[in-house]
Amino acid sequence: MKQLFKVIKVLATIFVCVTTMVVPVKAEETIDIAIVQYVSHPSLDQIVQGVKDELAANGYIEGKNLTIDFHNAEADINLLGTIAEQVISQNPDLIFAVTTPVSQAFQNQTNEIPIVMTGINDPIAAGLVDSLEKPGGNISGSSDQYPLDEHLKLMLAIDPNIETLGMIYTSSEDNAQVEAENVKKIAERLGLKVEMTSISSTLDMQLAAENLSSKVDAIYVGSDNTIASAFESLLDATDRMNIAVYPSVDIMVQQGGLAAIAINQADLGTEAAKVGIDVLNGTPIGDIPVHFATKLRSVYNSDTANRLNIEIPTNLLNELEDLNEE
Repeated sequence: MKQLFKVIKVLATIFVCVTTMVVPVKAEETIDIAIVQYVSHPSLDQIVQGVKDELAANGYIEGKNLTIDFHNAEADINLLGTIAEQVISQNPDLIFAVTTPVSQAFQNQTNEIPIVMTGINDPIAAGLVDSLEKPGGNISGSSDQYPLDEHLKLMLAIDPNIETLGMIYTSSEDNAQVEAENVKKIAERLGLKVEMTSISSTLDMQLAAENLSSKVDAIYVGSDNTIASAFESLLDATDRMNIAVYPSVDIMVQQGGLAAIAINQADLGTEAAKVGIDVLNGTPIGDIPVHFATKLRSVYNSDTANRLNIEIPTNLLNELEDLNEE
């Protein structure tokens, strides 16, 4: 009986010790990311907001379990290099690189930190990925490729009298050149003559736009970051010459372009964030296929149409969303 009491006493002592132990609770892990934007422009701002919104929708809340180190290079390549060095030295969990130049700058400096590119037209031509299905290395993300042929067909449906299409792009931006060449091929297949010109900075826009507008019936603008930054200058010149601009981005139509089958930049940010979330969940970034914005908008600007005295065919009005009303 004494032996039984001893056993009970020992067990009771163990029980008291176990129940009074303080068990540490693991703090919620904080994710550190960097977002680097090439230049200030509403379309790129939308991409960044799309990234943040999608992360928040999946439980990554800035100030709670997420820190965001944001930088804007303001189209300064030297500053971009400095930003890249600074960000990499901090070793974030993810780097969101907004536009081709930013993605290239980071890829040139790290092969370890996952880079989520976005606002990229052709990541293969830019030398960023091995393939769209399996990018390889430490980079993947979202591309803003979209059906260029449908965009040009909409332009011709609005104005069948267009014979010569103008295009303006940034000579130093790889993706801008590739996109311009692709549009040229499609336009020529549709029976159009093409006039192309390039700029090296926003300071060149006014003169280049005036010269181009004097030679063409309409102008196409792609997802070119420098052109986007100087879009108001382009419109100043084209409005004086009564030339319509057909951009590839919906917000540029809202700013004064005429019409587009366009991508929404926030969707690009959303798709980029999905890639980032997959990485945080353990998927190697090089195994994640490049994402695309799947929500295209058929849009026009009624104020621009009125200003340029362009009558949108009635059958198209039923299909187009008027961004002048937003």
